Amino acid sequence: MINNILKRVSNKALFLCIVYLVFLKVFFYFLIKNDYISFGLGGGSDADYYHAYALGYTDLVVNFWPVILRFFNDLGLYSRDGISYLFLFINLFIIPFLVAKLSGLNFQKSQKYYLYSVLLCLIYPTLFFYTLDIYRDEFMALCFLVGCLIVKKCLSRSDFISFSYFYLLAILIGFFLVALRPYLGYAFLLALALWKIKLTKKRIFLFAILYFFALFIANYIGALEVLTEYREGFENELQGGSNLGLDFSNPAFFLPNFILSTLGQLFGLYLVNPFAVLLFIIETIPVLFMLSFILKNIKYADGFIRFLIVFFVLYASVWLIGNDNLGTAVRLRLYNYLAVYICFFYILKLKSNYEIQKAIKK
Repeated sequence: MINNILKRVSNKALFLCIVYLVFLKVFFYFLIKNDYISFGLGGGSDADYYHAYALGYTDLVVNFWPVILRFFNDLGLYSRDGISYLFLFINLFIIPFLVAKLSGLNFQKSQKYYLYSVLLCLIYPTLFFYTLDIYRDEFMALCFLVGCLIVKKCLSRSDFISFSYFYLLAILIGFFLVALRPYLGYAFLLALALWKIKLTKKRIFLFAILYFFALFIANYIGALEVLTEYREGFENELQGGSNLGLDFSNPAFFLPNFILSTLGQLFGLYLVNPFAVLLFIIETIPVLFMLSFILKNIKYADGFIRFLIVFFVLYASVWLIGNDNLGTAVRLRLYNYLAVYICFFYILKLKSNYEIQKAIKK
């Protein structure tokens, strides 16, 4: 059924969509950069702080990204606009093709799936928004995907020496991600340790129950207090309609609040304005469709897919508890969505190959 739907669009039409979208994004990029149009989405304070640190106007370090920027500034290689242009290049030509490669797609052998994968990444509006200045998100997305590529290479190796080499590289990438955003890195490292967990539909259901119970117990004994206290800061500092307003202080309501947080932030069902509706249509609806497909075809999951699924759960669990702002959620869920893209096309290709082989045998 999925194949029949995807095959309705010709490869030529997909390729033309990609070309038009690249030109359209470049066009809007320069319109926005030259103040001809403005989305009024906010978030400039992050980039302003990074720029100030890079130039030495402040010494307050909140993550490793401004340290990298100052390093390049000390070498005389720093330019705020130059890095933004580099991010645009990464957004258009590196990240989409990295996602396709991680999905196991080859332009010659799986051209249609390959084009769909690239087009999906190019459409992603949030990823494009963070190319407009020196935000760390585009760089972190690139590092995360490179880390996933190393993990994939690692898990495909059968000899111990080669496996160990790539495994150590993956651990180093994980610690680098920790320096950029701690819970992103820790989720990556833990997933690297738990990739052998076997997944079936029944096991996923059982694991979900056990995981919710473990989160409830962890919250009840105060193990999640750091996250819930951080969440309270959104009520004090980010007042407005973009906050969910969920209170995790009462342990009895932890699970209902966690579910509401998941629906509102991860799946974008808290539709507070037209922009939220647009993101729900463009970003979330395809992901919901893909998640359904992944769960239905979980039997095709290998070690790499299990790594991504474990990462998805661990990373989402942290920010869904610690974050209460919908604007911030859009940038935090980026890595969850990228993981879903990869899993979907990876499994779709495996299933398609299996069905072809099955038909040949008949």
